[in-house]
Amino acid sequence: MSLARSWSPLDFGLHVFLAINPLVLGLWVFSLAPLVGGNLFVAVVLAGVVTMLGAVIFGTIAVCWPWTGGDYAWQTRFLDVRVGAVVALTSWWLIVAILAPVYGNVIVVQVLDPLLTHAGWNDLASWFHGREGTFTSSLLAITVATAFVGIGMKRAAIAQRILVAIGAVALVAVIALLFSGGPNEFRDAFDKQATETYGTSPLASSQIIEIGELDASASEVGPRATMTLVPLLLLFGLWVGWAAPLAGEVRRRKPDALRTMLVRAAAASTMTSLLLFVALGRGITWEFWNEANNVFWGTVYGTTAATPLPAWPSPVVFATWLTDSTFLQVAVVIGMAAWVLGSTATLFLAATRVLLAAASDGVLPASVARTTGDTVPLNALALLVVPACSLAAFDAYSDTFSAWTDIAVVALGLTTMGSGVAAVVSLRRAQPRLAVLSGMFVALVALAVAVWLLDPVFGMRTVGAVAFLVVLYGISAALYALSRRRDRGPVTPTSGVSG
Repeated sequence: MSLARSWSPLDFGLHVFLAINPLVLGLWVFSLAPLVGGNLFVAVVLAGVVTMLGAVIFGTIAVCWPWTGGDYAWQTRFLDVRVGAVVALTSWWLIVAILAPVYGNVIVVQVLDPLLTHAGWNDLASWFHGREGTFTSSLLAITVATAFVGIGMKRAAIAQRILVAIGAVALVAVIALLFSGGPNEFRDAFDKQATETYGTSPLASSQIIEIGELDASASEVGPRATMTLVPLLLLFGLWVGWAAPLAGEVRRRKPDALRTMLVRAAAASTMTSLLLFVALGRGITWEFWNEANNVFWGTVYGTTAATPLPAWPSPVVFATWLTDSTFLQVAVVIGMAAWVLGSTATLFLAATRVLLAAASDGVLPASVARTTGDTVPLNALALLVVPACSLAAFDAYSDTFSAWTDIAVVALGLTTMGSGVAAVVSLRRAQPRLAVLSGMFVALVALAVAVWLLDPVFGMRTVGAVAFLVVLYGISAALYALSRRRDRGPVTPTSGVSG
């Protein structure tokens, strides 16, 4: 299997940044911080160190072995073919399909909610929070991800650059708005805009402070709580290797270009987070944002009185309320939506390359590996889209099923650990220091996975969720067994997975 080298290192780096974007999934994770407590500034730095370490590890093995398929290719060749076929393929096939509702929800709370309520279409905004609306939002995410794959690698690279450029301009506007005002100006603007947009009390900001101050402790220095925040932040920062399956399609003039781009993307994610925190502290105060988040999630989980603001406390929306210009408010929200679209677009692209690699090894039907230029055959895309639509329906209409899907992140963590172990095996002789760093990275990821499973705040430790994860691995194991029975022998990884 040979794929065209359609991307530059910059395109690769932009894809990585969109995958670990603190302005999309990062904002959602940051809003959960008051439930844990601790110091979010310190936790972001510590999580950034882990992400940077992952960037070095994934970048090194991508430079040395830029094979299409990433995690799957490395694990089948350096560890055992069954590891890649079960561990990596589960994450890059079934787990990726499960993630569509996550991106659909982000589209709703960060884009559709603000725009629809601003236009006065509150009933339509509320509809998107019902079962039909939840399913529709998942289909929107699937459509964006499918379209991004369907346009081909060259056009996808252009689309990424356009979205990042638009998002960057909008981010500058958000930072400028936050620095242009102060806490007193924001408090007045908040009460005015919340009343006009959501019909709240004119004293909504004071009510949020009164209700939320009891538990909103994400600005205090609590060592244990701060360390627990790190695994929370790794729910999005750990996927720094999300673009690794595309390494074989990147043209390079410098040998270390892929590693350099991964490290820069990780650094940019951390620095963007810290810059945003400083701007939030300057414009609306750190305490108010945490209290608003605390009251929102307290309302969701029934641990506080109902929030006066019937919407997710978006920092972007808060920033736009510091201006009276309707045009600027709408323009900034639409501009920041470019980050959401770019992040959603990363959902399927790399996963299709894992399916191609698995097909070239005989684990999946050969038709999945047939490509022309930089396009992906419909068979590979269908293997992602059909399960994604089906699982999105279950997620929308079954509360029990939707409670299980959070454990999907554990599977992604185990796959990351698998590639870390592959790095230890492959680098232990030629680059022993990097092998040691790889071992440290594996240990840190293992610790994060343990916290996800064992700490009640993450809500993953249920019999149903664990059983669901076992079933997913069982499906991949059965697929591998059937492929071996069909070929009457063990898989022999081919050398055709290089770009």
